[in-house]
This record gives sequence, structure tokens and C-alpha cells, in this order.
Amino acid sequence: MKDRLSNLDEKKRIKIINSAMEEFSRNTYQKASTNKIVEKAGISKGSLFNYFQSKEKLYEYLETFSIREIADAVVKKLDWEEPDILQRIKNIVIIKLDVCRKYPHLIEFSKRIYENKSIDDLKAIYEEFVPNIYEKVYYENIDFSLFKEDIEINEIMNIMIWTFEKMGENYLNRIKSGERVKIDAISNEVDRYIEVLRKGFYR
Repeated sequence: MKDRLSNLDEKKRIKIINSAMEEFSRNTYQKASTNKIVEKAGISKGSLFNYFQSKEKLYEYLETFSIREIADAVVKKLDWEEPDILQRIKNIVIIKLDVCRKYPHLIEFSKRIYENKSIDDLKAIYEEFVPNIYEKVYYENIDFSLFKEDIEINEIMNIMIWTFEKMGENYLNRIKSGERVKIDAISNEVDRYIEVLRKGFYR
């Protein structure tokens, strides 16, 4: 994602993004203070507006960034040759959680931008950045022979897709309600569901 921050030192760039996300996640757009953002980021106000021109442009940047950063990370870091769909899902979770650890206020900030969006809305946004990403995740290079012989492949895939999309919807609703969701708890729950699905459907 090319922007005016691209030429900055990575640590400085991350600090600016995290400072802005923190302020916008703790306050409404109207009450968020650019003075507090620059103070936490350790930059001048002039520098901030040189990068983003206005508070509105900064907020719009963060909206796109919070979605694009995860989509880009999945595309670049996922092993698309991994044939085990459950291992692939686990790897995607790890990639997403690594992004959240790098930007610790991303989940709280997401509450703001997801507030009036459904899980289908979010899927459409991700599809805009990475066309056919869901089809690629669930079907590209997957070895369906890993499943038990007496099980219908399409039915298994539907169960898996519904399971993890429902989990995503559940976490989205919890974030919307104001709950502070712990990323380690997400990882542990995904692990438990993966184990159940592996025992039920794999050879």
C-alpha cells in the first residue's frame, strides 16, 4: 500500500499508526485529538498533516489500512501450497494475530469502522482488495483426499466455512458491543474447533 508514510523508518511509521488508532479507538472522531496523536507519536503536528493533509484524511487512511494490512499479510505470508485446509485456516489465524500484535489498537479501532457493517459487508470489502480471496483460501491447492471417503466434500467445506465465518461474526458482534476481545483467546478457540473438525472429518 503506497502512501506518504512509505519512506519512513518502519518503527516510526508503526508508532504513528498505533498512536492514531489508539486515539480514534478511545474517542469518537469528533473528540479525537490530533495533538494527542502527535504527542504519542513523537512528531510535530506539521509532519502529521504533511503525511495526511487533514484529520479526516488520517481517519480514512486508517479505515483502509486496518482492512488492507490484514488482506495483504494473508496474501504475502500464507503458504498457498499448503494442501490441508485446517492447517491453512490455522496459519491464516496466526498471520492475522501477528498483525494485531504489531498494531495492538487495531481490534478496538475496528469497532468504530465495523459498527454498522455486517460480516457480508466485510467480505465484500476484502474481496475488493483481493478478488476471490475466500475461494482461494478454501479451494486453491487443497487436497480433498485428506477427508474420510464416505463424506461429501461439498458438505464438509460448507460446514467448515459456516463454522469459521460464524466465529468471525461472533467476534465482530462482541467487538461491536464494546467487549475487549483477547487475541490469544481467539487463537485458542480456533485451535479447539480445528481439532474437533479434524477428528470428525479426516482419515
